[in-house]
Amino acid sequence: MARQDRRQFLSVSSMALGAGLVGARAAGVLDVFAQAPTSAPAFPDEILNPVPATGPEAVPIMGRLPGARRMYVANITQGEHHLVGGMVMSRVARPAETDGVSEMMTFTGRTGATMPRHAHLGSHAALLVLGGAVEVEVEGRRWTMMRGDFANLPPGTPHGWTMRSDRGQLALFTMNNRVGAAFVAMGTPHSSSEPPANANEAIAPGKLAEASFAGDFQLRPPAEANAAAVRVTNLVLPAQPGAYVLADGGGERFGGNTFLARNANTAGQFLFIITEGGGGGGVGAHFHARHFENFFALDGETVGWANGKAAALKPGDYFQAPPRHLHGFRLTQAYNRFAAFLTPGIFESFFTRGGNGQNGVGGRAGGGEFARGGDARGGDPGRGADAARGARAAGGPDMFRALQMSGRGPDGYPLDVHPAKLPLPPQDPIWTQGRATDPIQERAALLMHAEAICGTPIRREITPELRAAMRLKPRQEDFL
Repeated sequence: MARQDRRQFLSVSSMALGAGLVGARAAGVLDVFAQAPTSAPAFPDEILNPVPATGPEAVPIMGRLPGARRMYVANITQGEHHLVGGMVMSRVARPAETDGVSEMMTFTGRTGATMPRHAHLGSHAALLVLGGAVEVEVEGRRWTMMRGDFANLPPGTPHGWTMRSDRGQLALFTMNNRVGAAFVAMGTPHSSSEPPANANEAIAPGKLAEASFAGDFQLRPPAEANAAAVRVTNLVLPAQPGAYVLADGGGERFGGNTFLARNANTAGQFLFIITEGGGGGGVGAHFHARHFENFFALDGETVGWANGKAAALKPGDYFQAPPRHLHGFRLTQAYNRFAAFLTPGIFESFFTRGGNGQNGVGGRAGGGEFARGGDARGGDPGRGADAARGARAAGGPDMFRALQMSGRGPDGYPLDVHPAKLPLPPQDPIWTQGRATDPIQERAALLMHAEAICGTPIRREITPELRAAMRLKPRQEDFL
């Protein structure tokens, strides 16, 4: 089989098995074809037919921050550390790694460590609690938040936080390139991600003033005294812009993917998604031409596929896939969970296409179960079996192309997902295992390889298997 034929077959077999991409239905017809147009409109060739990164640029960096826009995997312990008052900030994605598009950092502190009330005037932020109890103030309301709880913080939102347990930890994802610099200015370099036992719990006023000059950080007057902090219980994702908090288990769920922030909440700047499920599910090798995908492992173990290299992503590991970089993943344990930060938010309709989201479904939080139409915020209506047949007739078995043309993102272009256009790297098993002389055996070997990458389907439905996996979800109190 020629290399091009191998590539086409791997693309098709990978997509057929990885329902994280194709959403295969038990009834037979793949809903990836449901919206495929019968004739492709005229789009720029660099949009429809980009090529993956190649050569030294495509080689993933493992175990450290690369200092350049590259695909990489690094644990928070391998980040850049700064002692900020009574907390350690660990920078895991800096402007150097993202071309200034976004940043990601964690804050770890003992009881009483405080970040005073402030606002980022030009940067949208998303806060995810990773452990312990953290009191978060948002627009004058104080919330007790624990592992898995989330806060959406649009530009200008007054907020701050205080660690209420000795294992307090949160992750902060921010747009643009100026928030991290502010926190660096108010701290000092540190040797690890753990705060020292005698860490000072107060940030000096002079350091806070330096931060306002160094980056996007503006102090705000303390909020008026109010009642004690309230435990977050909200499970419903708002349908409009603005600041909000969500309890672990809340958000808008489509099968194993749950939105904690959609384009309507972020002005299209990013999507924040929690992916969870049992062993076997995943997505085969693919790339995106126009958006970053950043993954942060929370529970279980996810095997990341980075341009032919496998990386076991365990809690605390961060995996960046810049545009044009081949990647994929496979869930390996009985319960797995990771956060995905996608920017910009042009890929939303991939997850919502023709479906209904359910708020607050699954997990230990439970409750609040109701549906909202997928069309309300970018989901496109299905086009039915006639369009599916037309896509087959016009485009043949190219399932990536069918998926790409199944809808458009907010930028007006087709969905941003592509198969590999060049041979897989030499270290990939498809090359190292050799070539079978019998074409049938070769196709079977390719199918097995695709299944090893993709695993069993992840559906948009909340299946019994998904519910069984979520029953194994760790308890929040285990991380106090």
